[in-house]
Amino acid sequence: MSISEPSSRTMILAAWSAMILGMGILLTELATGILNRTLWWPFMWLAYLFMLMTSVWGMKTLLELQGQSEWERNDHLSLRKKNRKNAPAKNLWKLPIEGQMYLLMAIIMLLGALFGKTNTLMLIFALMAGPFIVNGGVSFAMTRRLQIERHLPERIMAGETVSIDICLENRKRILSCCLVTVEDRIIGPREMLTGKLIFAQVPARQSRTGRYQARFVQRGRYRLGPTRIVSRFPLGIVERGRQMETYDDLLVYPRIGHIAAWWKRRLSDGQESSRTAQGRSGAHQDEFHRIREYRPGDELRSIHWKTTARRNELMVREYRQNRDRRLLLILDLWTKDAKAGQDIFNRETVENAASLAATIGWGHIQECGPQQLDFVCFGAERSEWIRGSRTDQLHGWLDQLALAEPGKKFSTADIQEEILERQSGTTRCVLLTTRKDKDYRLVTSTGGTESMMSQNVMILEATPEKTAEFFQMETTS
Repeated sequence: MSISEPSSRTMILAAWSAMILGMGILLTELATGILNRTLWWPFMWLAYLFMLMTSVWGMKTLLELQGQSEWERNDHLSLRKKNRKNAPAKNLWKLPIEGQMYLLMAIIMLLGALFGKTNTLMLIFALMAGPFIVNGGVSFAMTRRLQIERHLPERIMAGETVSIDICLENRKRILSCCLVTVEDRIIGPREMLTGKLIFAQVPARQSRTGRYQARFVQRGRYRLGPTRIVSRFPLGIVERGRQMETYDDLLVYPRIGHIAAWWKRRLSDGQESSRTAQGRSGAHQDEFHRIREYRPGDELRSIHWKTTARRNELMVREYRQNRDRRLLLILDLWTKDAKAGQDIFNRETVENAASLAATIGWGHIQECGPQQLDFVCFGAERSEWIRGSRTDQLHGWLDQLALAEPGKKFSTADIQEEILERQSGTTRCVLLTTRKDKDYRLVTSTGGTESMMSQNVMILEATPEKTAEFFQMETTS
C-alpha cells in the first residue's frame, strides 16, 4: 500500500527525531552520568531501554520508507521509460527483521559495556559486529556483475496463466552467486503483480534459467520491470542487492468466450428472429462439404437417407459456410464519465463487450478468413482495421481491442454515419454497444431506424444480462 506524500514526510521527520533524540540522550548520559546519579537503578535501566528502542525504531522506519519510496519512484519511471535494456543498476540495502533483532542485541551489548565498564561485553559486541559487516559485504558481492534477461510471449489472452523465464547470468570470473532472489515487478492497467524466483547457485561465467507463472486477468498493456536482484547470503541478517532497469511489454487480449449455435445461425442467415427460428435451407446458402455421422443437435432435414440405409446408421450432409460473407464489426464503448477506469463506470459491461467482439470477430476469421472482416472501435479514440488499409498483421484488430478504453467522444449519429458509409448489400454489420439499444432506435437520419435496420444491421446491447442467453465466457481455473 502506498503512502501519501504528506504522510511520508511526517513519518520521515518523526523517525529522524526519534533516532536523534534517543542517541543524543544516550551519548549525554555516557558523558555526564546524570541519570545514573539521579535515578534509582530499575528506572535508570528502563530509561536506557526506552532510549535504545526509540533509536532503533527511528532507524527501522527510515529504512522501510526508503525501500518503499524506491518502488514508488520506479512505478512512475516504468510508465515513461521504453525498453531501456542497459540502464545503470541501483544499489539496494535493507535490514530484515532478523537483522534488526541481531543489531538490537549488539547495541545492548555495546551499552552494557559502556555503562557497566565490562570488557567481556565489549568483546561480545566486537564478535557480533564482525559477522554483521561481513554479511553486508558478501551479500553485495553476490549481486555484482549479474545480468538479467527475460523471455515471455508478446501477446496472451486474459485469464491465461503464462510462464515467464528469467535468465540470470553470472559474469564474475571466480566467485559463484549463492541464494540470489530475483523479484520482478509487473504493472498493469488496473492491477500490480510481483514475480519471485530464487537461484540456489549460479557458477562463475555461467547462467541459470528460472521460471515463474503469472495470471493476467485484465486486458491491456502490462509493463514488466524494474527487476530486483537481492541476496542475504550467508547469515541472512543483511540484505543487499541491485535494481536492474530492464523493461518488457506484454499485451493481454480480451477473453474469448462461447457463442450459442442458434445465434451463429441467426448471424449467418441475417435474420432478426427468435431463438426458435432454426432455419437453414442447406445448399441454397452454403456449399456442400461432406457426408458424416449424425451428431446430437443436427437437423433432421440434413439426413442423407440413401447413405443411412446403405451404412445402417444415421448420416447427415455437412455444409461449409460461404466464405464470401463479409462482416463489419463495430464496437461502441461509450460511457457517461470520461474517467471510465474508475468505479463510476461499470467496467464489467465494457469487458463483456470487448470479449464478445473478440469472440465474434475471431470466429468469423476462422470461418471466412481475415479478408472478410472489417473492425471499427469507438471509445476514448477511434481505431479501425479495414480491408485495403491494413499494414499490420492478423492480430492488429486484437491489439486495438486490448488497448481500447471507453469514452464519450462519439455520438450515435457518428456511428450510424460510419455504418452507412461502409455498409453494402453483401456485408453483414454487427454493432456492439454499451449504450441502451433504444438509443439507436431513436436515432433518425434520412431513412431513420427502418433504413438502418434494412441494411442488414444487428444491434446488441453488450450488458452481461442481455448477452447471457447466447454468450458465455470461458471459465479459467
